[in-house]
Amino acid sequence: MNKKTILSLALSLALSSTAFAKQVNSELRFERDAQDMIPSTLIASKAALAPGMTLEALPVKFSWVLPVDQKIETQQPFVRESREYWTRVPGAELARGTMLHTTARGALIRLSPVNDAKSVVPLSADDIEIRSGGKALLGRAAMANSANAVELKMAGTDFPDGSFAFQLSDSAGAGAIQLTLPKAAHDYLVHVFEPNSSEVLKLTMDRVVASHGQTYKVFATFNGGESVDSVDGLVSAPNGTQFDLTFKRGNDGRYVAEVAHDAVAGAGPGLWEVHAFASAKGASVQRDAKTAFSSSVPRARMGTGADVKLADDGSLSMRLPLKVAAESRFEVRGTLYGMDGDTMRPAAQASAAAMLKAGNGQLELVFDAATMAKARVSAPFQVRELTLVDQADLSTIELRHGGVRVPIDR
Repeated sequence: MNKKTILSLALSLALSSTAFAKQVNSELRFERDAQDMIPSTLIASKAALAPGMTLEALPVKFSWVLPVDQKIETQQPFVRESREYWTRVPGAELARGTMLHTTARGALIRLSPVNDAKSVVPLSADDIEIRSGGKALLGRAAMANSANAVELKMAGTDFPDGSFAFQLSDSAGAGAIQLTLPKAAHDYLVHVFEPNSSEVLKLTMDRVVASHGQTYKVFATFNGGESVDSVDGLVSAPNGTQFDLTFKRGNDGRYVAEVAHDAVAGAGPGLWEVHAFASAKGASVQRDAKTAFSSSVPRARMGTGADVKLADDGSLSMRLPLKVAAESRFEVRGTLYGMDGDTMRPAAQASAAAMLKAGNGQLELVFDAATMAKARVSAPFQVRELTLVDQADLSTIELRHGGVRVPIDR
């Protein structure tokens, strides 16, 4: 073998070795997705732990294989459809008679005392009077069926003591219904539910999790886009703080309220609640709708990408740099997609968690060799649904749907 041939072989081996190193060790940027949730600001204060709760100190990382037919679907905001409304009626007004608005026969009506239920006299059907269409109906004559407080509790409901519920009979008709409770000595919360009505208020949001410092939208729609006389609302935080909603009608018929999310002011365990109430068709239709969402106070965030390594044993690891503003135990999760024939499918998931102090930190997802072998997919790979969680309050603080594409073909 002459010197020229030996030199050519040496250069060829060197180049192939360099190419192989680039394939197995890469700094890759996140794929962009319109539904990504990326913190716009970081909060330096620690999350308040629930009473008796402590955070695990030891780091963990593990992976597992998904069934071949596993479907991964992006969680969508819940859409609440309302055929109901609530109204608080003073006892004196209820004793004289209060007007309720219905749009279909068979409305369900529930009365629940607002004040101390221990001093409330239990109600029966005979205590209630209904006037509809110029006709007065007393007690059971106005009702298709009814249930007192004891019967409601036996059915597994959690209504206040002293509650009473009934369904209007067909003879009571629909429209303006006068409800009278002559013995009323307390305020009552009156709930009207119309299962047979075609008048529907829908309420939803543009996201499932709202991050502190970002703006979220609330959407209210009446009958698919009809106008309403008025629509208002409020957002209630777990700690009791409330924020008003101001709706504006959009070109598509939806009413939209935009809110700059102050998760710090409302911080507390539990979901945030959105409540909208609308009046339509000259106040002949009343509707209330509620939905809920999770809130996050971002105390850390991921960088712009990840360091990825595919080892000789087939394992795939992904190191995610983090910027940490307040010490906590953080977790990152991800779903591995790979080629199964001509189709890319979800094949495995991995999770890693550790206590991290303020400053620069990192978490590493590892799909070990055994998991990769059992996953039965081949390159190119993609790790999607990268999710960063603060385990102190179990909140999702960052979500990268597209994750990282691993352009490795071996």
